[in-house]
Amino acid sequence: MKRSLPTGVQGVLLVGLWVCVGCQSPHAPLDLNSFDPSQDQQFIADQYRRQAALMKQTAEDLKIKAERYAQLFGADSEWATSAKLLEKFYEQEAQNRERLAILHAEAGRLHPHSPDFETR
Repeated sequence: MKRSLPTGVQGVLLVGLWVCVGCQSPHAPLDLNSFDPSQDQQFIADQYRRQAALMKQTAEDLKIKAERYAQLFGADSEWATSAKLLEKFYEQEAQNRERLAILHAEAGRLHPHSPDFETR
């Protein structure tokens, strides 16, 4: 005697199997802090360059705000000094991201045949 599951249960199991298989990723998550040659170092360097560009733009926007706040509230106001401090922070972080981009780009040149290099 052959036993089988009801049709509804079979359908749910089949859909569940499709979801499980479809959600599985063949690649491990990218670690932006890793210099491991198995990671796509050029891709990581590009991500750091994009972050640096955004931070530079934010710093420029804060510089303009600081100048406006100085005109409105005075150069020594909390608004103006806070905007200036944030501007310096974003400038420093942009420099850090550019430095990391250079380091990852160099690591990518040393090991150009990483497994993920051609898949991105």
